[in-house]
Amino acid sequence: MAEKKDNCTVVIFLFILSLLVFEIIAWDWWRHGPSSRLDLMVLRHSEKLLSSRPGLTQFLSLAGGLGNSYFLGTLVIAGGFFLVWKKDWPALFLLLIIVVLGNLLVEPVKAWFQRPRPLPHLPGARGFSFPSSSAYLAAVVYGSLAFLIWPHISKWRSKFALFLGALSAVMLVGLSRLILRLHWFTDVLGAYALASSWLLFNLLGYRKIRQKRRI
Repeated sequence: MAEKKDNCTVVIFLFILSLLVFEIIAWDWWRHGPSSRLDLMVLRHSEKLLSSRPGLTQFLSLAGGLGNSYFLGTLVIAGGFFLVWKKDWPALFLLLIIVVLGNLLVEPVKAWFQRPRPLPHLPGARGFSFPSSSAYLAAVVYGSLAFLIWPHISKWRSKFALFLGALSAVMLVGLSRLILRLHWFTDVLGAYALASSWLLFNLLGYRKIRQKRRI
């Protein structure tokens, strides 16, 4: 029982920390305007990297496809069928809540901040910049699928592969947004913080429901 309370405390701490990181980034954006020194430094390095490695653009464009809405939707459907097969109805319901409501969360946040893109003329640089929708949705989808499928995997090697695969996909999507100069660095960082807080919030609710059902 004490171990469950400790785990819950860790989740609450991480949830608050994620919100705090998002608030700090948002405050910094309001204070410094469209970009900070860190954002400009990352943008300059991205330009140098692309000019020195021509093939990198194609690779990152393909990697960015891991955050494509159609691809993510296909993954959610596949994950939903897996949970149906396992008859894990609470996990299936939670997956739908996380993905559907999480998808509705990011656009109002972008409209509120109205941050311009680093290079608005680039193909794919549509809409506002903060937070990055692609990085946010990738973190939400891959994170929720990894968490909900994890209990149904028995072998630790498979668990590790699931975790590493989800983390790699999320990092590649964020990296593609940066190197291709479609987003500022703090756009991606803020997206990860917002996605983490949303996932952890739902995780807390999920744990409470599980505990009540056992009681």
